[in-house]
Amino acid sequence: MVRNLVEVSAVPKDDLDDLVGLWMAAKVDAGVPIEVAARFANDGRFATAMSRPDVFAHVARIDGRPVGYVMTSENPFGLSPEPEIAVEQLYVEPAARRHGVARSLLCAVVGLAERSGSDVIVSNVPTQSREAHRFFARLGFSSVIVRRVVGTSALRRRLAPSGGVGAAVDQLIRRRRSLRSVPSRAS
Repeated sequence: MVRNLVEVSAVPKDDLDDLVGLWMAAKVDAGVPIEVAARFANDGRFATAMSRPDVFAHVARIDGRPVGYVMTSENPFGLSPEPEIAVEQLYVEPAARRHGVARSLLCAVVGLAERSGSDVIVSNVPTQSREAHRFFARLGFSSVIVRRVVGTSALRRRLAPSGGVGAAVDQLIRRRRSLRSVPSRAS
């Protein structure tokens, strides 16, 4: 079987159509409804992100058709004394997987890292994506930190001082649970 040649090119800051289309496909592939993905794609986030000088994107094509993309940023936290490149998003259409597309996209990232003087490339990998974890591990990426995420309102509730309405509700729930666990005394 002959493999088609994968071509990777930088996304021009003023031509985001292929990138946005692939991003929407990635969201739908992850279970986001198409209407929600379209709303996010049309709200200007890409133009804002791509206007930043530290954000770069590359699109991979097979036979001229876009099949994958990678988005990166330089020094994502700005705290490291050494320059680093972060792979923020990497996506390949399911039909184009196992054809070297992701590897070709990462070659573009390596070139970007070398040009910026970065000795380190980091990647954000979703915890539920076993396939992505295996892919990056095979390429030598190691786990350095676990990044935990919480919703703002959920954290606010958990940080609320005890003694308020939330604490009273929590106390009531605990009391009900403890009463359910006590065997009833049938006389």
